[in-house]
Amino acid sequence: MKKTMKFWDLVALEVGMTIGAGIFIYMPIASQSAGVGTILAFVVAFAPMAIIMINVMLLGSTLPTTGGTFKYGAFLFSPKAAFLGLWAYLFGAFVGLFPLNALALASYMKGIWDGISLVPVALIILTFFYVVNLMGLKMASRVEILAVALLFIAITIYTVPGIGRIEASNLEGVFSKGIGSIIYASALLSFTFAGSNAVIELGGEVENPRRNLPLSVIFSLSVVLVCYLLMAIVSFGVGEDVMTNGTLNDVASNYLSGFLFYVFAFGGPILAIATTINATYMWGTRSLLALCKLRVFPSKLGLVNKRGTPWVLLTIIWLLSSIMLISVGESGLNLFAAFASIGGIAVIVPTMFAVFRLKNDPRLKERAPAIVNKKWFTLIPVFGAVFSIVILLILLYQVGADFSASFFLFFIVWEIIGIIYFAFRLRHLNRVKDNPFGRDDLSAFDD
Repeated sequence: MKKTMKFWDLVALEVGMTIGAGIFIYMPIASQSAGVGTILAFVVAFAPMAIIMINVMLLGSTLPTTGGTFKYGAFLFSPKAAFLGLWAYLFGAFVGLFPLNALALASYMKGIWDGISLVPVALIILTFFYVVNLMGLKMASRVEILAVALLFIAITIYTVPGIGRIEASNLEGVFSKGIGSIIYASALLSFTFAGSNAVIELGGEVENPRRNLPLSVIFSLSVVLVCYLLMAIVSFGVGEDVMTNGTLNDVASNYLSGFLFYVFAFGGPILAIATTINATYMWGTRSLLALCKLRVFPSKLGLVNKRGTPWVLLTIIWLLSSIMLISVGESGLNLFAAFASIGGIAVIVPTMFAVFRLKNDPRLKERAPAIVNKKWFTLIPVFGAVFSIVILLILLYQVGADFSASFFLFFIVWEIIGIIYFAFRLRHLNRVKDNPFGRDDLSAFDD
């Protein structure tokens, strides 16, 4: 893989990956549970996710590699646990993330161009960004930088005049719907800070990764939190009922009109969600590509075109996501959001346990940042592991409570199928004496 990703490419990817789903999709959904308490839920979600992303940053800067989400868990913790996490991510991507973003984007477009059909437009959106990413990572990252720049213009248009329309009484009653509702909302919103995780999927394609990876994560997380809080305060300050029952376009229509409204409606939710779809296509195939190179999946699935794009994997993601979108339809927005969060957190859990190796393995300790040598360092992976598991359990429980036990069982069956497949595959690799997970070296991280 060519090292085409520079600092601002990473920042654009991370910000574009988070703000799109974070504010314009997840906040209205979370508000149905927590109301104005969603503002606090963003802060509650940020604290554990900041710890989790610090762990991700430490691994990424120590062993920059392509497909790091799977590799770190598999080679520094447990191959089976890492595969189960990635298998859960695939479920969350096909049954959640891609259909969610495409359908939400189509819904915001419908608010501007009334009369469009949601599912067909969502399919067109999925296909458009699929084609963009077939043209290569460099092209996709340039599209991401431009879209993120326009996104910040839209956020400014939303927040600056919106601050003057805030009514203090609308921000009261943070706990009116109970602490439990805030806990669930924060678990759901935790996924909105996970965009920085995308960078370890592209570590082997990053220029000067030891510097650019950690700096980009710190910078993007800070920017995202400020944007979330400003927009949440404006959204609920203008009117909680509008936020709970509508979209950010409905909030903006209270104080924006004409040209400014359309600049926000297009440059805000439409471009934000578009950047998330584009960014997900950019990094979503990298761990799958690593699995092909490790012979867990057939090597032909990992074929790369002249532009460096794993086009077979990309095509499979596009196809399965499209099928799920057609099958569930436009009523599946909340379900898509729940499974997208579950997949996004599940894939991180084994990575958290991998961080313990940084202090215990002399080979890694020598490469790792200076913070690893601190006496209190062990607390960082402990908190990361605990937070990620708790968030995952809350989300799984809520799927069964809010939707039906059948969706929960569907996920469990999917995981059972995955572990059976991986066990048979490992047995085959051992039989032919070609099991990459049996080696006690770091060669798997060489791209």
